[in-house]
Amino acid sequence: MFTYGGDIEIPLRIVNLVREFCDKFSVLIPYSAYSAGTLLAMGADEIVMTPLGVLGPIDPTRTHPLLPTRAGAQQAEPISVQDMRHAMKFITETAAPSGNHIYTPEAMAQIVIALFDKIHPLAIGAIEQSYALAKLIGIKCLSTHMDSIQEKDKIERIVNTLCDDYKSHSFQISRKEAKDIGLKVVDANIAEDVALMNILKFYTTRNITIPTNPIAGQNFKTNIAWLDSISMQMHCEADMKKEQNGQIIPLSDKWLLY
Repeated sequence: MFTYGGDIEIPLRIVNLVREFCDKFSVLIPYSAYSAGTLLAMGADEIVMTPLGVLGPIDPTRTHPLLPTRAGAQQAEPISVQDMRHAMKFITETAAPSGNHIYTPEAMAQIVIALFDKIHPLAIGAIEQSYALAKLIGIKCLSTHMDSIQEKDKIERIVNTLCDDYKSHSFQISRKEAKDIGLKVVDANIAEDVALMNILKFYTTRNITIPTNPIAGQNFKTNIAWLDSISMQMHCEADMKKEQNGQIIPLSDKWLLY
């Protein structure tokens, strides 16, 4: 697996699907498996990592229609859940009776008003919901191979560490650190290391990107996924359209043999 992340709702579905077809589920990580990729790896019986392999925190980055839009941009700016939570934590702790009382109540009211002027309260609620969802999916992924009752504390400790303790969503977690956290990490041997890097090189040459400059108002086709198994090789071809405002709209997709 090599990924910089994706929708956090997807990993658990993949884990459950794969487990329908195997007795032992191993994830092989030659390089990077961030965010949703880490969640998926958490659902494996073992995580085989090369020396270059890294995982990442599972706190999500969220987009929402009510989040601020940068000047000239067509879509709302993504925001880190942890950034939002730390901002709210700072405000509540500063305003608390036991706090340092850096600001007067009137000044705190102005801070909150300014925050809500930039970020809609409903967007803040959606961000908090994403945070809770990331933890829930992390727990469910680990529970596919750990005892949810006997190892409840260990499961929660792993999830809390990956969701709360790293102050940057881009933090790189080495295989040694992943072991220390409690994940079932196995070091790839030399033969596995070479094989994994060769597979990574092979698949990164596959074209799964949107054309650089699709013409506005016209439909175009692009490959969005490849699926190889011992018995079958397929790719997913998507029909898309670039709107006049620059937004790429998916229209349909289909799996084809190759």
